[in-house]
Amino acid sequence: MFDSKKNKTKFAHVREVQVEDPLLKDQEDRRGNDDAFTVINDVSQLEWFFNPSDNGGAKNKKKKSHGLLKAMKQSVETKVETQTLYFSDYKSKRCGFVQLLYSSVLGGLYKGFQLNFKVFSCVDEEVKCDVWESFKLDEVSAFEPLKFVSKNVSFEFKEIEFKDNIYDKFATLHIRADIPQQDNNVKDLKLEMDVSLLPGFMINPDGCNYYLDKAVALDKLYSEESNKMIRHVFIPKGVADGKITYKKLNSKSGKYDDFSILLTNSPIVYIDAVQGLQPNKAASRWNFLCFQSEHHSVLCMEFTTTSEHGNKTMTIWSTSEDGKLKTIGSSLDKHKVKFNKTHKDKENGWDYPTSIQFPADFHEDHLRLINRYDVLGELPGVVKSVAQNIAHIKPYIYQYCQESTYKNEKGVSIVESTFIS
Repeated sequence: MFDSKKNKTKFAHVREVQVEDPLLKDQEDRRGNDDAFTVINDVSQLEWFFNPSDNGGAKNKKKKSHGLLKAMKQSVETKVETQTLYFSDYKSKRCGFVQLLYSSVLGGLYKGFQLNFKVFSCVDEEVKCDVWESFKLDEVSAFEPLKFVSKNVSFEFKEIEFKDNIYDKFATLHIRADIPQQDNNVKDLKLEMDVSLLPGFMINPDGCNYYLDKAVALDKLYSEESNKMIRHVFIPKGVADGKITYKKLNSKSGKYDDFSILLTNSPIVYIDAVQGLQPNKAASRWNFLCFQSEHHSVLCMEFTTTSEHGNKTMTIWSTSEDGKLKTIGSSLDKHKVKFNKTHKDKENGWDYPTSIQFPADFHEDHLRLINRYDVLGELPGVVKSVAQNIAHIKPYIYQYCQESTYKNEKGVSIVESTFIS
C-alpha cells in the first residue's frame, strides 16, 4: 500500500478501494477485493458503536490502561455518535433528515441525547415548509445496542428473518416521535416511519480513520491504537413508509401552519457516524452528497484533516442501481470533490460552492442554497471571537437541495459543504 518506510504520518485512514473493483456477487459474506470493504447485511452490524452495554466503550475495541496519564487522557475524551436517516419524497418535492445524536463529554461525565429534524423543499415555491430544529431528549428508558427509547422518541432496528437472497432488505428501522412545543418555532412534531434497509457497506479494516498522537512509519501504521477516530457505516439505499406532521410558526400571521409529508416507498439513505475527538480537531472541511432517483442513488462523504494530521482528504462514495450496490470507492487525496464555481461569503471569507462535482461522475451546476448556518452563531460575541482568533475556527455549514439529473434520470440531491478552519 505504501511506497516508503521512511515517511511518517499521524493519520491512519481506511483502505483505498479502486472504483473499478467489482462487487463479488457470488459470496455469502459479500466482501470486496482484498477485503477492502465489508458489506453490511446483518442487523448486528447496525449496533451503536459506543456500546451502551459496555459503559460507553467502543465496540470491538480493547481498552488498555497505561497508568495515571492514560486514565487522565481517557477522562477528557469527547465522543459523538449519530444515526441519521435522509429521506426524499418525489411527490411533494420535499426531503430532509431525522437524526438521533448521542454525546459523551469528559469521559462520560456528561451524556446526552438529541433529536435533530430537518425538512426542506427542492423547489422555491414551497420554502415555507422548511424547518431545522433540535430537541433535547429526556427520560431515557432504554439505550440498547439496537434500541433507544425516551419519553418522546424511539429508534429501533429489527432483523428481517426471511430473505430470498443476499440482495434483499435485511433489517427495518422503526422511528416514532411525538414532541410538543418547546422553545422552538415548531410544535406537535410527530414521526411515524417504518424503514426497510438494503445492504450497505463499511470500508475496512473497521470503518474507522484513526488520529495518532505521534507520527509513525507507514508500514507500522495499522499496528497502532488510538481512541481518536472518525467512523462511518453507510446504507445507500432503502425505502420508508409513514407520515411526518408538524406545525410551524408563521412569522407574518403569528399563527401555526400545518404541514404533513406522506412517505410511500420513499427512498432513503442511512448513515451511522462516530467522532471520537473534538470537531475542530477531526476535520477542517467536509463535503457530502445524497442523490436519489427512481432507479439510481449516489452517496459521497469527504473530509479533510487539519494540518496537525497532514491536511489529508479522505473521500468515500458509492452508487446503487435498482436497489443494489453497483460501485464502491474510497481514496486518499485522489478523486476529491471539486468546486467548479464558488461565491465568497463576505462575512467569513469562505468560498462556498455554487457548482460542484463529485466522484462517480455526478455534478450539479446549479446548487440551490437553502441554509447557511453559523455554528457559533448562538454564542456570545466575546466567546465567538476567542474561538475564531485563538482556536482559528470559523465553522459554517452550507446546505443545498435541488432537483438533479444522473444517468439521464431526474431525482433530488442534498449537498452539504462545511468549513471549520
